[in-house]
Amino acid sequence: MIEGEALGVHVFVVTGGEHRAAALSFVRALWVQCGARLGMTEPVPGVGVGMEPRGGWAAHTKGLLAVRSDTGPGVRQAVLRRDHDVLCLSVMLAPDAAENLGWAELDAQWSGVVRAAGPGAAAPDSGTLGEARLYLARLVDPGAQPAAEPTGALVATVASRAPGAPDRVPDGVVTPQGFAVWELLPTADTRIVRRLVAVAGHERDPELTAWAWTDRDLNLPPLAKYLLHAAKLRYQLRVWRAAEDIATLRATTDATIKALLERTAEPAGPSRQTEIIRASHALVALQARERGLVDRSTLSREMARTVDIAAANLALFAGDESLGGPFADDRALADWLVQRLDDEATYMEAAVRRCEQVGLLADQLVQRSRQRRQETVNLGLTGAIGAIVMSLGAVQALQYTVPLPGPVKPAVVTALGALALLASLVVLRVVAPERRWSLVLVRLGAGAVGAALAWIGVAAFGDRGAGAGATWAGAAVGAALGVLVSFGSFERDRGH
Repeated sequence: MIEGEALGVHVFVVTGGEHRAAALSFVRALWVQCGARLGMTEPVPGVGVGMEPRGGWAAHTKGLLAVRSDTGPGVRQAVLRRDHDVLCLSVMLAPDAAENLGWAELDAQWSGVVRAAGPGAAAPDSGTLGEARLYLARLVDPGAQPAAEPTGALVATVASRAPGAPDRVPDGVVTPQGFAVWELLPTADTRIVRRLVAVAGHERDPELTAWAWTDRDLNLPPLAKYLLHAAKLRYQLRVWRAAEDIATLRATTDATIKALLERTAEPAGPSRQTEIIRASHALVALQARERGLVDRSTLSREMARTVDIAAANLALFAGDESLGGPFADDRALADWLVQRLDDEATYMEAAVRRCEQVGLLADQLVQRSRQRRQETVNLGLTGAIGAIVMSLGAVQALQYTVPLPGPVKPAVVTALGALALLASLVVLRVVAPERRWSLVLVRLGAGAVGAALAWIGVAAFGDRGAGAGATWAGAAVGAALGVLVSFGSFERDRGH
């Protein structure tokens, strides 16, 4: 039924991003193993490149980079090309008829190359977009044309010859070029390795080679270009599914917004303002963190655009937008993924707007609360300072001398300065109640007032013969009492 069984392989890897180094290492290992295990140890004359990539492996040279071949019977060649941002390794194993090798043996040879190269294309950090294994053959009968009927003799032959083929081969299609094509085991949409069978008419072997493997100028063939963009499509699907689930992200957003709105409904007070500020911080963090709302909505839009481009290129290189089989599968996946990404981006952008609006409301409430508290404190301080200034003015006008002993005067001056400092620190605490450093400053100010008052007590009632040690000891005790009083005061304030 068929003859001339051959295996063509196309491996596509990224040339940028975080997996670039791993991708280059994997392809380089495959390239070396093509020589070590498949006997491709000779250059191909007249193609303008050698067996090592032009400019080196890390260069961004485009087009044909390197070729290596086996000089024995049949065709065993490996070609390295770069197409825009993708590095493509293409391998052809077309043995001579006398070697009596079929698809199963050739597939085993290539699988050995992949195993020897390292973790393989399925490794999550290999940077591999995809791998396509093409089982190529031609019909024996010169007068027959390939057909893809599910119950035809050709399908039965494919099922019996192709390695790993299921009992029932999925529906195939005859391409505009006249080749019958099937995909074996098209199960998971995220599959990295794809296995396709392509059968040509008896006299169409050169056309099949130019369509699936390469032309005389070693350009990337149409089928390889199609499979490249299909690999990009499925790579985007894998990235999307590996990201945080949108339902989880939206649920977290809703819970955070709900908590913030509940805080705004609480009675006014110091604790309410602190809780609103904490909830606002959580909302901002949710928007800004990695893979948060803003990042996820932007990523969805970018990914949708990438999938759109891939879908357009799939239609271009397929040659017919109505093709069935694996072409229809890729087309349906592209349409579905674009719609899902668009829906996701719309939901994420709506969630971002909700966060912005609720966050703005919280900011307004906090600012109003701070302004009211600051006005209240300012009014109280203005009254207290006015009373002090009036008293001092009266003392000066009446030329009244406060009867204070000499040792007490510096302690009184220090106490008045400490009280003024504490008043300013209390205002700072009112303005920024959520900042821990403002509370620390208030406690230090209270300690300073306590130390100054203790100094007054020691100077006024202590032993006149006591030295500086007694004064310092009293100041330390007063500072400790002042700090303890501030602890009690602000704990009660926090509980309201």
